[in-house]
Amino acid sequence: MMMALGAAGTATAQSGTAATVLTPSTVSSGSALSIAITGISGFSGLPSSVALTLQPGFTSSIKSVSALCTSTQSGSNGCPAASQIGTGAVGVSYFGTVLLKLYLGDPIQPGDIASVILSGSLDGINLTVSGRLFVPPGGGLELLLSSFPSEPVTLDALSVSMYASRTVTKTIITRVTKTVFTGKGKHRHKHKVHKKVKKKIKTVYSAITNPSTCTSTGAWTGTAIFTYSSGTDQLPLTAICTAS
Repeated sequence: MMMALGAAGTATAQSGTAATVLTPSTVSSGSALSIAITGISGFSGLPSSVALTLQPGFTSSIKSVSALCTSTQSGSNGCPAASQIGTGAVGVSYFGTVLLKLYLGDPIQPGDIASVILSGSLDGINLTVSGRLFVPPGGGLELLLSSFPSEPVTLDALSVSMYASRTVTKTIITRVTKTVFTGKGKHRHKHKVHKKVKKKIKTVYSAITNPSTCTSTGAWTGTAIFTYSSGTDQLPLTAICTAS
């Protein structure tokens, strides 16, 4: 996506404002991520793509949900509740604000973490946009949305909140050997007793996990890039981070 900024014959604008919040903001924590972008008016029409990128260190797991939304389900606005990872909203000219739900689905391309489906409705018409969730070449996380419908409207605002987290408990059985003594005097004997021990291990999988270290500036960074036929609109993303 960054290469598009230097393409000949295009313009770069920064017309909007972005607010980014991580809850909690502590290192290595599974977090709820909220990105709210308003005042997007540098270019008319809908963008051909929107890329939301977080710095290296952020991770995501497809296991943060117990079910995935299939392409058939997303096309009919019928993603299962168990696949929901968040909510969102898109503001467009003439129509106002359209509320969305975010779902996790199978990867669109090999090597991707998963797909993210933005699903909503307007005047009884299903509105669905699917995007790729993957690790870009430089590391970190990127959500790339590139299947916006062709409509004569202008995008004014976009917000997404991803907060899915799931705890999976796994039982591990180990075999322990213990030496015991029985009897007395010359009848005392040593025996080995085998026993099975069950241990439960809990693992937390999150749609967003913070980096393991906080930066010297006390903030993690990212970028929002809106790409149009006539240019790009690039906005910085900044979220406060804490060491503990």
